[in-house]
Amino acid sequence: MNEVPTTYFGLNNIPYNTDVSLSKKSWIRQGGVCGCWIDPTSKKQLVEVCKYLCKKGIDFDIVGQTSNIFFHSTYNPEAVISTIGVKDYVLVNDILTVDCGVSVVKLAKDMLEQGYAGFYGLTGLPGTVASAIVNNASCFECSMSSMLISADLLLPDCSIETWQANDFGFSHRSSVLKRKEKSGVVLTVRLKLKKADNPEAEKKKAEWAMNYRRTKQENKGRNLGSVFASRKMKRNLKNIVTVIVQNIAGAMRLISKRRAQKNMLLWLYGYRDLAPYVSDRNVNTFIWQDERAEQMFTKYKEFIGKVFDNAVLEIEERF
Repeated sequence: MNEVPTTYFGLNNIPYNTDVSLSKKSWIRQGGVCGCWIDPTSKKQLVEVCKYLCKKGIDFDIVGQTSNIFFHSTYNPEAVISTIGVKDYVLVNDILTVDCGVSVVKLAKDMLEQGYAGFYGLTGLPGTVASAIVNNASCFECSMSSMLISADLLLPDCSIETWQANDFGFSHRSSVLKRKEKSGVVLTVRLKLKKADNPEAEKKKAEWAMNYRRTKQENKGRNLGSVFASRKMKRNLKNIVTVIVQNIAGAMRLISKRRAQKNMLLWLYGYRDLAPYVSDRNVNTFIWQDERAEQMFTKYKEFIGKVFDNAVLEIEERF
């Protein structure tokens, strides 16, 4: 690992730390050691840092809240730039200009209070606005990408380019950036907002969405939510038996249908040792609860591949 020259950061009042344990930075408290962790506090600083590291020939990664990233213990990057301090936004004539590091949850709650539509499902979506655009994230039919007008990106050659919404090539929970078809750092996005016909109804829908999450989704901290997208159970005997058993269990109120599904699938496919790491509420949620979780995640991916067709990994792994 090359040592990152840090004098520049000190001279320009850019916050940074060296030899940072990623287990203290990541959402699920996993990872190796980062040579230099940098926390720019404005879009200007973010661009300057990127250009400086490029000029010095230093490899770097960019992260937001890390709510969609699994840092493996082998991941020891030279430098990581965090965008969570780049969090300004301004609303003028229903056009919202948002910096990349703005929290989706905070923004959604603010816009909901100001009477705008399309945010009720995003009040519980972790992550930054940039990650929501890159991942084409959506909850309860709400998404940032559906409001997107354009975005400014810092390209690999350090030039800044404006993309229109259709330049992102959005597909189900994906974009050209997530699919690695193109490269760039989202700096700022512009969203076209619409006033809600009934703001109070929007707030009630937001309350319903939050209650749904509490009862249907895993609330333990060390998870990244849904791990796979585009899942469809394979048509085989094991899955047919599982569906029958979970329906019987649910009808008889023995245990929840989702917990019954998890238990049956793990037993029938021979992965019972995964039980502590798979959520009782959703078999598509993995819990990094101890030091064995990294090893068990490999088995978990193998298990999901046997149960489902077209299981596309939704989170990002960094090795």
